[in-house]
Amino acid sequence: MVYGVPGLLVFKCTGTIRSRPRTSARVFFDHDITYTVRTFCVSRQCQSGHNKWSKIRHDKGKKDANKANSFSKLSEQITEYTKRYGADPKMNGRLKLLLDQAKKSGMSGTSMDNAVKRGQGLSISGKPLETVNIEGMTQEGVSFIVECVTDNKLRTLQDVRLIINKAGGKLTPVSYLFVKHPYMHLTGPEDLSPENQMAALEDPVLTLSIEYVGLLPGETSTWEARVEYSEPPMQLVEDMQKMLPEGWSVTKTGLKYYPSEHVQVEDESEAGDAFRNFVEKLEDCPDVSEIYSNLRWSSYEPPKHEIVLTE
Repeated sequence: MVYGVPGLLVFKCTGTIRSRPRTSARVFFDHDITYTVRTFCVSRQCQSGHNKWSKIRHDKGKKDANKANSFSKLSEQITEYTKRYGADPKMNGRLKLLLDQAKKSGMSGTSMDNAVKRGQGLSISGKPLETVNIEGMTQEGVSFIVECVTDNKLRTLQDVRLIINKAGGKLTPVSYLFVKHPYMHLTGPEDLSPENQMAALEDPVLTLSIEYVGLLPGETSTWEARVEYSEPPMQLVEDMQKMLPEGWSVTKTGLKYYPSEHVQVEDESEAGDAFRNFVEKLEDCPDVSEIYSNLRWSSYEPPKHEIVLTE
């Protein structure tokens, strides 16, 4: 029988309980025993995953992830426009707009300063930065190039080598398996369909002889334009910006390694999981800026929206 008041549960058990005392005599007693148990909470029980805090936690996690992604893109753009037009917002109108946008979105002043410093080729401490490329191959035969930007070359080499060794990889020259090309990221209005965006890009792409333009995987309005020059053609970037339709802009430029041949790996396989873990470890290294590989997942599908310039 169970009865009680909120916060207090009383269990009453009526019956015969035979107990044997610590004597040689065989004596038995009959008892009516009442157990009283005080609980710590009087609220209604909720199943796990269905309470209010659980919903708030999941919603907050999604918002935080979106916010971090937004900050990352803003940081990249601040660094990019600092490289191209200088670190003085008074002389760099685009940089001033980006800094104002970052401030309104809640980005910290330290993060904005660090993004500007990277654009100036300086580390957070103010020391000059240098680029270090580390080449190697995994156990599965996937070639990779790890591009690092650091103010301490020896420290970075040691950290990255340790990650490669733990993953079972080896350091070996593989740059001959890649082709280095300049690229531009072109971002257009999100309310346009990919087909209309591609139509808007045809004229500047053909006029400037851009060899390839394709919609980036997972993106809806950002395209990557690849050119065949050996160095970043800043004049070409400026010409592209002038020729782009209204609402379009060049959001990123740089040099990228494109594989000349690919190694296919099954998505759901031990080799695939091992490579994902390897890349995650590299991305956790603060000095690693880019990771290039010739891996192609078995589920890969060619881009549906692209412009290829043929002779």
